[in-house]
Parts: sequence; C-alpha cells; structure tokens
Amino acid sequence: MKFSKFGRIALAMAASLVIGFGTQSCNYNYTEAYVFVTGSQYNQIASYKENNETGQLTAAPGSPLSTVGTNPIRALLLTGGRYVYVLNEGKPTTAADGTITWTGANISLFSVGGDGSLSYQISYPSQGYGSIRLALGPGGNLLYVLDQYQPGSTPNTTAASSSISAATPCYDSTSGVYRPAGDISVYSIDSSTGRLFLVQNTQAQNINNNPLDYFPIGCGAIDFHLGAGYLYTAEASDPASGNPQVVYAYSANTSGQLIQVPGGAQPISGATNISVIGASASGSYIYVLDNGTNSIFTFTAGGNGLLSAISGGAAANTPNATGMTALATDSSSKFLYITNTQSTTLGQSNSVISAFIINPSSGDLTPFSDTIAANTSTFGTGSGPVCIFEDPSHQYLYTAGAGSSIVSGAAIDPGTGILTDLRKGSSFATVGTPTWCLYSSNTD
Repeated sequence: MKFSKFGRIALAMAASLVIGFGTQSCNYNYTEAYVFVTGSQYNQIASYKENNETGQLTAAPGSPLSTVGTNPIRALLLTGGRYVYVLNEGKPTTAADGTITWTGANISLFSVGGDGSLSYQISYPSQGYGSIRLALGPGGNLLYVLDQYQPGSTPNTTAASSSISAATPCYDSTSGVYRPAGDISVYSIDSSTGRLFLVQNTQAQNINNNPLDYFPIGCGAIDFHLGAGYLYTAEASDPASGNPQVVYAYSANTSGQLIQVPGGAQPISGATNISVIGASASGSYIYVLDNGTNSIFTFTAGGNGLLSAISGGAAANTPNATGMTALATDSSSKFLYITNTQSTTLGQSNSVISAFIINPSSGDLTPFSDTIAANTSTFGTGSGPVCIFEDPSHQYLYTAGAGSSIVSGAAIDPGTGILTDLRKGSSFATVGTPTWCLYSSNTD
C-alpha cells in the first residue's frame, strides 16, 4: 500500500505519539508525599514534594510561610491529609519575681492544597502555657495539647511563688520558684473544616463551680504519647511520691474526657532525664528514651493501660551516640531508629541515627553492629536532629536538623534496615532552626 506525502507525515506523527505515550507510561516518577518542616528562627513552616523514585525534596508553591505565632515547636496532620496544625509555644519573658509572660502562643490551622501548598485558616489559644506537644485522637476527631503550666487568674501569665502551695506545687530549679502543674487541653475537630472546639473537663470544677477548660497533670511535662485508648505523659517530677521521672496513664475516651488510670503513676526506675516517649509503628511497644543514662526503656501496655517493662529491661544506646531526641520504627516494626544530637566517635558537632533490630516476640533491642547484616549501629545525619520519620512508600527515612537547617534523607534496605545516601543527594535546605517534621501521603 502506498501513502501520499501527507499520509506518510501523519503516520510518522502517530508513531511518534505512540512512542511518546509509551515512554510516559513507563515513567513512575511522581510525588509520593508532601513533607512539612517547622522552624523557630523565623517562625515558619515549609512544605516539600517528595519524589518517589529518588527521595528528592523540592519546595511546594508558596513555601515557606509564617506560622502566625512564635516558636513553632510541633505540627501534625489531620487524618485525610487536608489540614495541618502548628503548635506555637510562644515567647516567654520572665520578670524579676519569676513570673512568666507569654506572647505569640497558639495553635495555627493550615489547609493543604493539591500541590502540597499551605494556606493559613485560623488560630486558637491553648488553655495552658508553655505548650510543647500535639497528639491526634483515634479517628482524627480529637486534638490533645500538652502544656507545661495550667492557666491562672491572669491571662498569658504563669505565676511564680517563693513557697509551695496547691496552686504552685512544682519547683522550678532554674528560677528558684514554685509554679503551677501542667495540663492537657483537648479539642474536638470538625473534620470537614479542621476547626477546633474546646472540650471541657466534666470531672472537675473551678472556683465558680464551672467545668475546667483543661485536664490537670503533674509537674515537669516532657512528652506524651496516645495509643490504644490510653494517653501516657512523661513528667520530670512527682511531688506526691518524690519520684524524679514518672509516666502517668490516662484513659482517653471518644468524648475527649481524660481519666487517670488507678495506679497510673509509674516511676521509670533508673531513668534520670527522660527526653521522649513514643511507640513502634505497630503499637506493640512503647519506648521511653532517657538521656541521663543514655538508655531505651521498652514497655508493653496492659489491658488496664498500665505499662509493663519487657523482660530484657532497658537497652543501652549505642556507645558512640548521645542526646536522644526522637524515634521512629519502620512500617513493619522490625527496626528502631533514634536521632542523637552528638556522636562521640565523629565529634561533638556531628549527629547520628542509632539503629536497632526489634525482636518481634520479646521486644528486645539489638544494635545493628551485633548482627551479620551490618558492621555499624549508627548512620550520620544533619546536625541537631529534632525529628525522624519513614515515608509512606517505606523506601526512605528523613530527619530535620536544628543545627544545620537541613532535611536529611536516606534510603532504607527493607531486609537489613541499613541506611544509605540517596542517589541524587541527601541534603535539602529548609527553614531556619527546624523544630519538627512530618509528612502527608499524596492522595491526589
């Protein structure tokens, strides 16, 4: 069959289109997730697109932008990926008598666009002061905020007293005064808008016999973890028992009410400076990191919410890593990764990730260096890491470094857990002095 000149050109163009479409159909290069990083230097939040094929991060449109508050310290994503909450701790100003005044403290709500961009919506005050942590309730219908200090009679002010009292039971060794105990503020969430509504404490009343706007906890709030219907708070002191390091357990129901579990004040025996409480991806194990002894305490949660230490006891962090700041496991809970601010081997200015194999039946932790699979138990990362997570494709691990103002990425070997550099570069510039990082799966 003979084609005219026009027919031959049309046929050639069609063939080119087939080749072009065929090439495109074999290209699996797409945005796997959106990564968000908060930074305290300029009170910003940045958003990035994560490339599934290389793990590279590129800035989303309009990034970074203001958190509309001061000292953003944490952020989390609402279930479904449409909204991000940023917790701004605020700026504390301490007077000569020890009284603290807070400015710029709030919870800022951002919507997430289809391209990973963020748009500010509205801000809410936390009920207490010195807010340091956020947690999302099961199903994404409740938001919990951990505050170092309960509210008092003067707005935006934390009281100070020269003597201990019911109102100021907690000793502040830095200022030499007594301060209020901590609290947890609870909010219900409108899932369609992300808007927050305060949940009142129906179990306790103020001096006017009205329900409290918060749930009281103990002194020296450090961190908290929510899982399997119970909320656990790590605290630095317990005046009632004299225990210096303790974890409290609270029953967390769907109405937002927190009820302390009987016997829920559990001293972490041997711990002297807790920094983090978290859990494995499966939720089977709860970890308490103690920088005082450079140890990892592993627990299981009983049906009553109380913690039980595993038979192996606390595990030592790797000898060349100190200053534990965050933890994560891989999606199958085979490996535990811990960020450390310092490496005694590499030098004080360097930071590392210490890595452990998790025994699935006992929870015991084995450093990578004790196995045939690897000859090292630590992997370098950006200076001063503050957060760590595995991406939704389970290929990559990311940290953000407060000392380096970069996000560091690594590829995960799913069989051995070994971390290696990304093949097109592993460091990505981000906002100044990062404080937290998280991701949202790309569901578009």
